[in-house]
Amino acid sequence: MKISVIAPMFNEEANLQNTYSKIEIEFLKNNITNYEIIFVNDGSTDETFYKAKELENKYENLKVIGYKVNQGRGKALRTGFNFATGDVICTIDFDLSYHESHITRMIRELEENPITDVVLASCYMPGGNVIGIPKFRLFISKTANLLYRFAFSPKIYTSTCVVRAYRKEAIKYLELESNDKEIHLEIISKLLSNGFKIKEIPGTLTRRIESSNSPKRKTFKFRRHSLSHILYFIQEKPFTLFGLIGFVLCMLSFLSSLILLYSRFSGDIEFNNTGLSRIMSPNLIIILFLSGLQMIGLGFLGIQNNLLKKELFKTQKQINKIK
Repeated sequence: MKISVIAPMFNEEANLQNTYSKIEIEFLKNNITNYEIIFVNDGSTDETFYKAKELENKYENLKVIGYKVNQGRGKALRTGFNFATGDVICTIDFDLSYHESHITRMIRELEENPITDVVLASCYMPGGNVIGIPKFRLFISKTANLLYRFAFSPKIYTSTCVVRAYRKEAIKYLELESNDKEIHLEIISKLLSNGFKIKEIPGTLTRRIESSNSPKRKTFKFRRHSLSHILYFIQEKPFTLFGLIGFVLCMLSFLSSLILLYSRFSGDIEFNNTGLSRIMSPNLIIILFLSGLQMIGLGFLGIQNNLLKKELFKTQKQINKIK
């Protein structure tokens, strides 16, 4: 098999030689000789692209591609997928926060399991580990991935990691649209909708070590990433949100009707003088009930939309096979 390794990069001039050398040594150590390494420059503002081009002139199995304006990891990965020619396509963090040995472990998993189409490195599954990651960032990551364990079936422990190995026929068939980190969720969603088999292997995530001459990097954008994760969860499990809201509203309508009946017929003067009794009205009960039914209806519409989406993905897969 020919192996393609895609590494998106943004302001990584200090790590260029180190990343290339570690991947090459790992491949040579495991007798992998048919491979290409693709560095995708995601609009770096330093000398990353030009220095990477110098490396490309030295090593025939290195490709350097990219664009001038930073557009996000999703755009970089999609660009890499378009250029990759391998039978297995691996994606990694440029700083190798997952050790380079994860690449050959994932490749070996695909070789030994013909029915598996995609292998994910997972630091949150049993046997996985996390070293040195800041507590707040780790909390956000764990929470998001816990949320997605309920969104995807079969259960996936780590949905947001970039370290993966795909069979060419799996990743090349997908019509991907995301430009940022939500691409990891989009890929899993579309893989599962197309019936591809995903397997996780335990991985170890280590905190990035900044060198003294490393350029300033982009900070973790909590609000943007949190919002994208929530929106994707709603897209995958619409009834979980809308159905729950609808159920709560219907229950409030039922409780309100009980309070209204009690205040009208009990003769409890003290209770009838409370603020709770005064705000209860038939109109409020009807509004709560109808709003609840609307929310439940939205949940069912979301389910139907997902079923339609899966059918479209399957049709797309058949068309791509014919091509």
